[in-house]
Amino acid sequence: MGGEFSNQYLRLRAQRLAESTREFLARGKSVIRCEHCQLAVFACICPWRPELKSRCEFVLVMHRNEVFKPTNTGRLIADVLPQQTHVFCWSRTEPAQELIDLLADANRRCVIVFPADATDAGSTPRTLVREFPDDGKIITFILLDGTWKQSGRMFHLSRWLDAVPCVVLPEALVRGYAVRKSHQERYLSTAEAAGLCLEMAGEQRAANALQDYFQLFNVHYLATRGVYAPEVGELHRQMLGYQND
Repeated sequence: MGGEFSNQYLRLRAQRLAESTREFLARGKSVIRCEHCQLAVFACICPWRPELKSRCEFVLVMHRNEVFKPTNTGRLIADVLPQQTHVFCWSRTEPAQELIDLLADANRRCVIVFPADATDAGSTPRTLVREFPDDGKIITFILLDGTWKQSGRMFHLSRWLDAVPCVVLPEALVRGYAVRKSHQERYLSTAEAAGLCLEMAGEQRAANALQDYFQLFNVHYLATRGVYAPEVGELHRQMLGYQND
């Protein structure tokens, strides 16, 4: 994929914009935003965006409203790992055939990233995965990207995901998320969950890059909301280090 769409999230967003019958009005709609990162142009994070590769891959299954939200963090995964991130809109009954084919790929080991203790409430019993065998298959993490309520609904209503096991992420302190907070600590933002997935898969540098990029996003989002230019500091210099790999 080339041209103006440097990752699948941007392609999906453009598609949804073309299909939409009304404009999505985000909070702070008067702000002039960067077309790529959706932050204010004076707080754009694109100059510090790293692009890495990983042996594992991600599938973002996004709620249709989440595609437009400037607070969305799933798109940060597509920024950092553009070649390893697949992005689809969620459908309860008609998922994209490309998504179904990906789930059925014998060369992949697909797992859903969802809190293990939330898998019993009204859904098909799930196999829980705590580690991965070294069998050459592509570890493929499926992330349901929406609000906490939307993600739960997507998980429990997607019958086409019933056969896919859930991964149990290692215990870790949840990094602070300054944009949206859950009332339950076990719920992570999409980018935070992906960072833990990368750690679990032994992809520490990619995990560090994504986690640092997430922190940078928080800083610049708060600058957008506060209408001030963010101060360039050590975190920005760290991001440039990833670009020099």
